[in-house]
Amino acid sequence: MARTTVDIDAPILKELKSLQKKEKRSLGQIMSQLLAEALSRRTKSPKPTKLQWVTRPMNATIDFTDKETLCGILDENEK
Repeated sequence: MARTTVDIDAPILKELKSLQKKEKRSLGQIMSQLLAEALSRRTKSPKPTKLQWVTRPMNATIDFTDKETLCGILDENEK
């Protein structure tokens, strides 16, 4: 196991020591577990969202092949 020195904010160290007493494990073990959990959450890519294509009949009431009627309707909507 590697050794290193880390600067930890006082409130975090207080919580770590509280966990140490409660779980009766070393600070190193607790910190290693917590860091491993945090790193695994960070490195996991989110599950891709499954795309569901939905179609419905539109029951169009306009004959889109009739250019004059279509232009007339579009002109009415611009007014």
